[in-house]
Amino acid sequence: MCSQLFGRPKPQSTMPEDTPRGLYIYGDVGTGKTTTMDLFYDTVPAEKKRRIHFHAFMLDVHSRINSFRRTHPSTADPVPTIARELADDAYVLCFDEFQVTDIADAMVLRRLVTELFQNGVVIVTTSNRHPDELYKSGIQRESFLPCIELLKERCEVVSLDSGTDYRKIARETESVYFSPITADTNKVLHALFALASNGAAFETNVPLHFLGRTLTVPIAAGGVARFNFDQLCKEAHSAADYIELAKNFHTILLTDVPVMHMSDRNEARRFITLIDALYESHAVLFMSSETDIYSLFTGKHEIDGFQERQQQRKIEDKCSPASPNTQSVMAYAGEEEVFAFQRAISRLVEMSSRRWIMAGRNPVLAENAMQQELHSRQLSNHYESSQCDRSGSGGGQMRSAA
Repeated sequence: MCSQLFGRPKPQSTMPEDTPRGLYIYGDVGTGKTTTMDLFYDTVPAEKKRRIHFHAFMLDVHSRINSFRRTHPSTADPVPTIARELADDAYVLCFDEFQVTDIADAMVLRRLVTELFQNGVVIVTTSNRHPDELYKSGIQRESFLPCIELLKERCEVVSLDSGTDYRKIARETESVYFSPITADTNKVLHALFALASNGAAFETNVPLHFLGRTLTVPIAAGGVARFNFDQLCKEAHSAADYIELAKNFHTILLTDVPVMHMSDRNEARRFITLIDALYESHAVLFMSSETDIYSLFTGKHEIDGFQERQQQRKIEDKCSPASPNTQSVMAYAGEEEVFAFQRAISRLVEMSSRRWIMAGRNPVLAENAMQQELHSRQLSNHYESSQCDRSGSGGGQMRSAA
């Protein structure tokens, strides 16, 4: 496949016959999907290639659509032009976390994917869902089904699901997440803010201007930003806000994260999107929460109970004809949050590792983590040496006695 990517097919109305098939890798969280895609991206001999998180890609597409509409008649179709522009920039597109959760993205993608393939673009993507599960129970999903069939036709669909979350295996974790929320926790976070910012003087209400928007950072110093949960996840923020935040700050302190229930789906979705943005930019996150990260979202238990009640209602035949459809959509929306939150937890675990901090963008924290790593190795070597000495001296005493 790689050898075929040197050539650049010309755009045409049908799929170019000599274009290699792409790859659609799906599976549970932490099973190595992103690592596999990154290995492909790093080694594929293509001059024009692009690797981007799917959130950021869709933001770029919508921005291009808005720009097109400002300079063209209202009846003009922006999708073919945008597809050609994307194909000119890169004929190998690598997406991380392909997902479709709203009708705006679904309606754009159903035509954009077709146009990209017609321009000879090869798509390699990861997802937590099989293509048949994309936009499940979404509004006007039948209009999106041709896009799913095209993805399956033009991409090799591969399951990478061993049942093991490799992010959670043999990972040395640092103290970056603190629960429950106490006065002592706040003192620790205050000290970490000073360490991460290298003692820089802090500013308050720092504005970030982008895309005609303004995001206000309550406290900032030396590349470190501090928010509480309400400011960052209860207020109406989008993926664009979180991506911009991660671009401008290498370290985020997020305080007072509550337990989230199904009634908090909007806040949970923003929290998940924030974690995705921080993960993609390799930022460091310090966080205080009501409970540990594994118990922050109760949605799975609530959905399980909801489904049991629904099944009981069906058995008793007490549901109205219109009720199940509406409620099934609500249940699906909740399932999406549960699924995405599992990915967020897996990423939070990886982001708590010493290796993550050492490879991160904060030089002070990276140096501190390296010193801790060196100290740990010295202690380990000392322990192993002492064990060998004890074993050797013990054996000598036994031989002497014999």
